[in-house]
Amino acid sequence: MMWLFFALLTLLAVAFVIYPLIKSAHKPAVDEVYGSSSMVVRANVILFQEQLAELDRQLEDGDIDTLQHAELVAEQKSLLLVDAPNESADLTPSSSTKNSTSESSVDESSISDSPSDKNPADLDSNKRNGRGAWLVMVCLLLTPLLAFSLYQMLGASDDVEITELLEKRASLSVNAEDHSVLSHKIQRKMSRRLLSDPDHMFYRVMLARLQMEEGNFSGASKDYQQAVRVSPNDVELLAEYAQALYFAAGNKFEGEVGTTLDNALALDPNNITALGLQGIRSFEAENYLLAITSWQAALRIIPSQSPQAQALQSGVLRARKLLGEELPTLSVNVSLSPDLEVQPGQTVYIFAREWQGRPMPLAVVKLLVEELPATVTLDDTMAMVGGQFLSSVAMIEVVARVSTTGSAIPSEGDLEGSTGELDMASHDKVVQVVIDHQL
Repeated sequence: MMWLFFALLTLLAVAFVIYPLIKSAHKPAVDEVYGSSSMVVRANVILFQEQLAELDRQLEDGDIDTLQHAELVAEQKSLLLVDAPNESADLTPSSSTKNSTSESSVDESSISDSPSDKNPADLDSNKRNGRGAWLVMVCLLLTPLLAFSLYQMLGASDDVEITELLEKRASLSVNAEDHSVLSHKIQRKMSRRLLSDPDHMFYRVMLARLQMEEGNFSGASKDYQQAVRVSPNDVELLAEYAQALYFAAGNKFEGEVGTTLDNALALDPNNITALGLQGIRSFEAENYLLAITSWQAALRIIPSQSPQAQALQSGVLRARKLLGEELPTLSVNVSLSPDLEVQPGQTVYIFAREWQGRPMPLAVVKLLVEELPATVTLDDTMAMVGGQFLSSVAMIEVVARVSTTGSAIPSEGDLEGSTGELDMASHDKVVQVVIDHQL
């Protein structure tokens, strides 16, 4: 539709230029009737007569006297003779007049040249001008065609078409019959575009993801590899590359899969894709506790009702069942002092950390302030990836904090309460924490 609009605009612009040329090409040339030099003389005579009429009017009105009138008339006659072309130099105003107007009249018979007196050079010039007009028209017609051809070769026509196809694909149902056909068409367009620009990151990554959707894991791995080569520190790219390698290897952690996954986790321990793969790797190695820890960390980030969250929760339940042992737990009852004011929707972080040790939480639960008072259970499955487990330390402290910013990092104005030092081996069955002061 856009191409049609631009084509119509181009044709309209060409028509505005061509129409006057066609009109002038078919219109009889003035110079062919009168001669180019005679036209100049004719124009000068008409101007001369108008000026004489104005001088006569000024004389009648008394603006000038007779002497001034005669001097001005003589001056206009001189100007007329100076401006006249050489071939019309014999053209002079008649001196046989009875009054000031007739005295200033000019014999116009000398400018009424017949067509038979035309200058051959002028005729040749007119013919050349006609041919030039047609040449201009041909150029105007060829210019849009040439511009369109160059745009197809050098411009962004492929980019425009790919964008339109992606928008169309986004509007289709996943189960639509032509969804797969459209995806293949997009892949062909992107592959052709990448031949001229191999490092185009958007097309490279999008092509890899489309191939992942279709189960072409080997092809996706190659495109992810190219993308990672261009952007080696992109965590999401590394995680997706590791995932493609894992599926391409038949769901096995072989070759580059583990190394790529470790690189992604080193750059960002909270990347959801990498955490999911880490859990799978740990589960396959029968390290169920680490699998649970990885998946729980991912569950704290993604929406709880998403299909991905449901799959991870299922994995956690299965790992717990296979673990076959009772995990150390800590029940915590959290309440809010009535002296403090809170706003609905504020986040409450409840966590255990090593007493006077590392600040990284051993286990974390997140609630909303309107859910208080509440009792939660902390255990090793809630540990931070790469950190310690609740069961690995002897002395702990439980902290509950209402965040005014929504961030887990404490800031001025947050509300907090803590238990102080607790012995994991001899603590109460349910630990009480009251949020009672402001930071």
